[in-house]
Amino acid sequence: MFKKIGLSVICAVGLGILSLQVYAGNEGNTTAKQGFDPQSVVYVTNRDSSDIAVIDMKTNKVIDRIECGTCCNPHMTMATMDGKRLLTTGTQKNYAVIVDLQTREIKKVRLGIAPEHFVISHDGRWAYVGNMEEGAVSIVDLVNTKEVNRIPGFYEPHGFSILPDMSKVYVSNLGAHEIGVIDVKSQKLIKTIYIGNTHILASLNLDKRLSEINGIANPTLTLDGRYLYAADGDSNQVAVIDTRTDSVVKTIAVGQNPWRAYVSPDGTKVLVPNNDDQTVSVIDVKSNKVITTFPGGEGMTGVNFVNGGKKAYIISQSESALYVIDLEKYKELKRIKFGEGLMLETATTTPDGKTVYLACSTNNSVYVIDGATDSYTLIPDVGLSPWAVEIIGGNSYCH
Repeated sequence: MFKKIGLSVICAVGLGILSLQVYAGNEGNTTAKQGFDPQSVVYVTNRDSSDIAVIDMKTNKVIDRIECGTCCNPHMTMATMDGKRLLTTGTQKNYAVIVDLQTREIKKVRLGIAPEHFVISHDGRWAYVGNMEEGAVSIVDLVNTKEVNRIPGFYEPHGFSILPDMSKVYVSNLGAHEIGVIDVKSQKLIKTIYIGNTHILASLNLDKRLSEINGIANPTLTLDGRYLYAADGDSNQVAVIDTRTDSVVKTIAVGQNPWRAYVSPDGTKVLVPNNDDQTVSVIDVKSNKVITTFPGGEGMTGVNFVNGGKKAYIISQSESALYVIDLEKYKELKRIKFGEGLMLETATTTPDGKTVYLACSTNNSVYVIDGATDSYTLIPDVGLSPWAVEIIGGNSYCH
């Protein structure tokens, strides 16, 4: 569902035209404003102002702003675990932005058409980026700031997971019912895993793909990397994949049009928002069975866990609300309503599991939610249309 949201029209108003600018190679270098501790900040991806706001978690104030390029519409941001580099994708301009957080140098690297989501290897060397409208995955060398390979054979490559030993990368196809497996050593697509009860490849026509197929938003690994959960939107199923054999070992029926799977911090549960029947399925990892189902909201975009996974926040974008779920007693605790007509996007949880930062694109703000009390404060004016948030070591995701 969230793939249907179009690119920003703000650039069209300012420039009189929406265009995809192709870059011949790496762009000229620029510099960000000031230094900060990469481990103690929140990175906010602002689509319409084409920048990344940096929020100090001690003061909850914007302390820096990293420009990504005029009207490039960055989609998400991720930092390397060592805090040395920051990566975002300029979806409208077909490039990646790599920021050296030590020298403050910024470089742009040409990619395929409409790059959006990606994953960074645990050692901070490689990024695997999905070019949504090209059906290819770019492999980017973050140290030498260049694309080293582009792998075809995908249908709207959307979500990524990399094994703990960095041997394989799993790529979900939003425009097909399949997971692609990339071998890191050879940098090749070595297997396709078919999911659900209809193995329909997407049409090369983008409009037809978007209207006809609800594929797989994300391949979600268990904490040890042994299994992978893939929710297929059309078949209303979650496939459990053994990553040793890359085969489906079980299929679990859930609600209608499941968005994606989210694993709890203790690794015992998987939550799956089902957007067509507005429910949330809770899967027990040990038995791989749905143990309970909660009422959910309209247009659910994400799940965040707090207090070690004892409580979950379910984001309902269309209702401008959070559904608060007690995962010990399996009951809904409350619904937090933020206002009317607010578009809540995605959130990140701090590494200690105590605080959630939630982006709201319509009021250009970030909500800071206390996981113990469910109270919240507002950080205003973080940028135009904040879309995604990232904390190093936190529980971050995109949509």
